[in-house]
Parts: sequence; C-alpha cells; structure tokens
Amino acid sequence: MRSIENGGKLAGVAIALIYLFFFRDNPVFEWVLIGIVLVTVGIPHGSLDHLLLNPSIGKVHLLKFIGKYLAIILVYLSVWLLLPVPALLAFLAMSAYHFGQSHFIHTPLFFLKKTTYLLTGVFYLSVLFWGDFASTTEILGGIADTSPLAPYGWYVIIGSFSISAILIIRNLPRKWWLHLVEMLLMGSLFYHLPLLLGFILYFGFWHALPSMQVEYSTLKHHFGPQGLKTFIGKMIPFTAASILGMSAILAIVYPRSSTEELILLFFVLVSLISAPHIWYMNRFLESR
Repeated sequence: MRSIENGGKLAGVAIALIYLFFFRDNPVFEWVLIGIVLVTVGIPHGSLDHLLLNPSIGKVHLLKFIGKYLAIILVYLSVWLLLPVPALLAFLAMSAYHFGQSHFIHTPLFFLKKTTYLLTGVFYLSVLFWGDFASTTEILGGIADTSPLAPYGWYVIIGSFSISAILIIRNLPRKWWLHLVEMLLMGSLFYHLPLLLGFILYFGFWHALPSMQVEYSTLKHHFGPQGLKTFIGKMIPFTAASILGMSAILAIVYPRSSTEELILLFFVLVSLISAPHIWYMNRFLESR
C-alpha cells in the first residue's frame, strides 16, 4: 500500500506538469480533475471515521456517532453564521494541523509534534494561497478582504518553512532531508499552479490518499479475506451522502450565485464536514 501512496504523489506531480505544459488556463481540465479527485479519494477518505476507533461498531453506537458528528457540524455552522472570520481562521488552522499531520503518518515525532504538524501544514497552505493570491482574495472576498495580506506572503512561507525545518531536523535526525527536499520541490511546484488545481492535487495525493492507506492498513484485519472490496464498500454510504447533500445545496443556490460565491459555499460546506473528521482522525492517528 505504501507504493500506492508514492505512486499517487508521482501522479500528482505528473498531472501538475501536464497542466503547466499543455493545459495552462484550461478551466475544463481543472474542473474535471477537481471532480475526479474529490469523488475518488477526497471525500471517501473521511467516510470511515465511524470505524477508526471502533471497527466493530454496532447500530446503537453508530447512531451515537452520527449524532455527535451532526452536533459538531451544527455548532460549527452556527459559528460560520455568527462569526464568519473566526470560523475561517479556525478552519485554516485546523486544516493546517490536519494536513501537516498526514506528512508524518509513517514517522512518529517526539518533540513539539503538534507544532510541527501545524507549521508544516501552514507552509503548504501558504504556498497555495499566496501562489495564486488573486484567486484567494476573490474567493474569500465574501468573508473578508484579504488583499492587505498580499505583501506578507513570503514572510509566512519562509517563516513557516524555516521553523518547521528546525523541528523536523530535531525530530528526524536521519530522514529530515527527505521531508525538506519534498517541501522545497513541491512548494515550488504548487506555487506556480492555480489555487484550486494546486489545492486539489495536494489535498488528494499528499493528504487523502496517504490517510486512506493508513485506514486500510488498520481496518483490513477486521474485514476478512475480501478486505479491499469490503473497505471500498464501507466507504460508499457516507461518501454518497456527502456528495448528494453538498450537490443538492449547490444546485439550489446555483441560479442566483456567481462562480466565486459557489466556490466559497463549497469551501464552507467542506469545512463543516471536515471539522468532525479532523477531530476523529486526530484521535485515531494519535492512538496508534
């Protein structure tokens, strides 16, 4: 399965290069790729949260899980409605931690690991956001004016890289260079991609796919001889529910919304289902 993760990253690099050389500024290429990655790995990687801490979960505990999941979503939705800017900042912080954590799934850290997760994620997200800052400002404009932040991009990028590099070297005295080389190479590549394309490649192949690999490695022993088939089957119900739910909401508001407004709404919807997922996934990863 580790080979699948590495193959996914190589595929991500190949797709990015194909875009830059042959499909630059082609919206059809971007949106088709975004849809494929979301449906195949993006949304499915969070569809097994109910099994991560209890692989043999029964109906009663499943209903309790769903209740907690929905409660977290409703609380966070309330924050978005009442305090959109703090809600945005909270989501960015949670995402940075969550994404950074996935870079060390196979490598336990011992020194300031949560800070290492956070700053590693901040580096990758800052590269994506400031690499195409015009799109970032346009999409987030419905929540806050981010244009004054434009001059601070390189400070955030270099600062987060430098501090996370020190922490990675401290945690991984032998393999630190692998992570730093990856950060430099992929950071340079993502910086030159459109915001949405760069994000979906990073999200899909550097976060979702490695997370699915760990989920499968943990759960396959509970699925019997047809482990992979069962694993895929278990992902379908909650994946389908998420896709159908978000699609229905977007379809309702589509006639009276601009492209940027639809993207922002999708961003908020993703944040709502991500909040409980990040919490459960962190508990799972830290309990291994």
